[in-house]
Amino acid sequence: MNIGFFTDSYTPLIDGVVRSILLYRQELEKRGHKVYIFAPKKIKSRSDLVNRVKIKDDERVFRFRAVDSTVIPGYPLAIPVSFKATKKIPTLNLDIVHCQTPATMGLLGDIVSLLENIPKVYTYHTYYPEYAGNYIFSGKFKTKAAVQRYDVLYCNRSDRVIVPSPKLQDILTSWGVRSTTSVLPTGIDLTEFSSADGQRFREKYKIAPDQNILLFVGRLGKEKNIDFLIKVAAKLRTDKEKTVLIIVGDGKDRKDLEKKAKELDLKDQVIFTGFLARQDTLDAFAATHTFVFSSKTDTQGLVLAEAAALGKPVVMVEDEGLGDLITDGANGFIVPENVDIFAEKVRKLLHDKELYVIMSTKSKEKAQNLSIENQTDKLLQIYEKTLADHRDFSWRIKFWAGLQKEVKVPRWVKDKRDLTVKYLQKKKKLLNWFR
Repeated sequence: MNIGFFTDSYTPLIDGVVRSILLYRQELEKRGHKVYIFAPKKIKSRSDLVNRVKIKDDERVFRFRAVDSTVIPGYPLAIPVSFKATKKIPTLNLDIVHCQTPATMGLLGDIVSLLENIPKVYTYHTYYPEYAGNYIFSGKFKTKAAVQRYDVLYCNRSDRVIVPSPKLQDILTSWGVRSTTSVLPTGIDLTEFSSADGQRFREKYKIAPDQNILLFVGRLGKEKNIDFLIKVAAKLRTDKEKTVLIIVGDGKDRKDLEKKAKELDLKDQVIFTGFLARQDTLDAFAATHTFVFSSKTDTQGLVLAEAAALGKPVVMVEDEGLGDLITDGANGFIVPENVDIFAEKVRKLLHDKELYVIMSTKSKEKAQNLSIENQTDKLLQIYEKTLADHRDFSWRIKFWAGLQKEVKVPRWVKDKRDLTVKYLQKKKKLLNWFR
């Protein structure tokens, strides 16, 4: 099968979306499939708040000119025009278009799917309206409603939408998404955890042997609710517990969070590491006693699976429908957003060694079900169903033709849409032009 991944996030950036793309591509190609990546070119960014990794491109990676986004600094805004790629795409004989993001590269994937008359799958990785409210123009405008509206339109232009959790599936349905949806949590590479060395991490950060590490890994933004964890750390210190909260990651709220920790006199109880190399992050997981998670806007929480892979129990703020990786009372605790209750559950894991061993074993068992091999099996099943259900391109024409009835379409968009419809009615001529 020839598969096209269209994404606005790709290396050298490294986040949950990029890690998912890399893992699925690697496993799909192990099985003989060809995966082509269409992504923005590398940019020189003004922002140092984005993690980066060096991975060399190969002949199946197509890059498009990009500029640093003024909306989300550090993330590229691609200009989806490339004569080389435009000429090359029709010769790749893509069987399926898989869009990973809905921005400019996602729109290119939409167009390729339309013109080549092949099915489009879209993975809704991120809860974009909440993200937009915190990042885009700092929430000063009604960005959430606008982003939600766009999300619905984009999803409804897809043959199938993949979501990482039942929670997000319910949200999209409530918004009015009519496309078929499939729940598929991102897989993890269980083999990479064998190299994790917790002692190495403790030595690097000078953490005493009798200090129990509580770990958080993720972007340092308001949506992650990290200030709550700092309050928990303060409560545990008051209760004379020997714990240290390690916060791995970076983001625009880091300075405010560091200030809060300083105000609470938690210099020795809270450590901000910033972004870490992958091996260092794995070492942090290995060194951890309990993984703590306070976000209420995550669609999956890949870090929960990574913590579970190393047998770490999790204490997290309740977020109904996030997924079934963490089961309250089995391999962790899911509690209300209450500092006292959260701290009490952490203390229980610190002192009840028998319970800790039971939960640790259960976490490892649950992580096995999320191996990248298992999840790729499910992804291929989704592709097969999508190919079998794919309708011809006439439904897309009808969609565009009716779009103006639902939203106010700017004149320049309407003109392009009319041209698209006109060309599609003369399919042969259009495809010759596209090639």
